[in-house]
Amino acid sequence: MSKSSLWVRKHHLVLAISLLLGSVVFLAIGLWATILLLLTVQPTVSLILVLLGGWLVLGGIAASAITLWQIIRSPQQVTRGVRRLQWLLGGITIIIAAISLTFSYLWAESGDAPGLIFIGLFVAAMPFACWVLVSVWQLTLKQQA
Repeated sequence: MSKSSLWVRKHHLVLAISLLLGSVVFLAIGLWATILLLLTVQPTVSLILVLLGGWLVLGGIAASAITLWQIIRSPQQVTRGVRRLQWLLGGITIIIAAISLTFSYLWAESGDAPGLIFIGLFVAAMPFACWVLVSVWQLTLKQQA
């Protein structure tokens, strides 16, 4: 086995462990937040919508981790994987924007906290920035082909 092959295998293992640990951490945070919210707050429609949206986002994050792993494992299918990743990040962006912007506006309106709207914009901008980066990646792949 050549040195470069061993180096690639070692780094694939590190990437796989990183993606697995990241997914487990997101799952643990989701479970913790769901249990905490359901035990401390009386369930309302808005709470159920936030939890449902949160779990959809967590599912999208897990699907994105799987897609990234598939891109790493099979470089010949990068274009298809990047397109799938772009769609997943677009869905995550829409869900987070709808939830964070709506509720940050409602919370800011009920009290004197204009900074909450900026926090909601920041939360909505993070997945959007990832979507833009993946879109640029996809355009770069199209231009190379």
